[in-house]
Amino acid sequence: MAKLRRSTGRPVAAKKAKASAAAKRAKARPAVKKSTEKPSRSAARKPAGAAPEPKPKKPSPAKPAPRPSANPTARTGAKVRPKPPAPAPAPRRSTYADAVVLYERGLQALQAKRYREAADTLRRVMAEFPEEIELHERAQLYIRVCERQLAPLDATPKTPEEQVYAATLAINAGATDRAVALLTAALQQQSDNDAAEYMLGVALTLKGDQPSAIAHLTRAVELNPDTKELLRKEPELEALRQTDEVRAVLAAPPAAPRKDKRPQPRVRR
Repeated sequence: MAKLRRSTGRPVAAKKAKASAAAKRAKARPAVKKSTEKPSRSAARKPAGAAPEPKPKKPSPAKPAPRPSANPTARTGAKVRPKPPAPAPAPRRSTYADAVVLYERGLQALQAKRYREAADTLRRVMAEFPEEIELHERAQLYIRVCERQLAPLDATPKTPEEQVYAATLAINAGATDRAVALLTAALQQQSDNDAAEYMLGVALTLKGDQPSAIAHLTRAVELNPDTKELLRKEPELEALRQTDEVRAVLAAPPAAPRKDKRPQPRVRR
């Protein structure tokens, strides 16, 4: 049997030389950092040779929201909800029925032309039922109608004919002063009104003013010769017919009659 030889120091030295060379090469290479993250279970379970997972896509920029359409049901086709019903009107007050009864009573009086009664009844509606505002507005309208009907008409005569007629009525009623005022106003509007001149002569005779009465009667005969017949027959002028002035007027020849002569009013007693 052959004997093994003892190893010398050469192999040990060679190993040391190889180790130092390996250390130099390691220093020359860049150091690779070890990842501290632990692999997920899915990655750990993934078999060898499997395809790599796709990379996540970048999010696209957000699009602007569409403008609301005038007709919301044009695109979506959704039904429009019906509007809620209007609230029920407030219940009538208990006094409303009584106010209506009184109001209708006033209208009935107005239709029957009892204007004063109608106005008083409609005023009661406003006074006794102050909360019934709707009836107040209509009541005020009809109250104004009643007031217009109750207002006195303007009976003041305006034209000379109306003034002569009103003066004749005033003489027959004994209101001589009113007759003189009316006839004077008529002559101021129409100075050639023979009827006004004659009636003013009669009125002044009744007042005892004979000179002024004779002047107006003479003027009446000049304007209308037919006035002589009235002057001869008027009972109120009996005292004047005895005067020389009136006798001269009656004895004068008749003048041509006027074409526009007016009918002479007669004084009645």
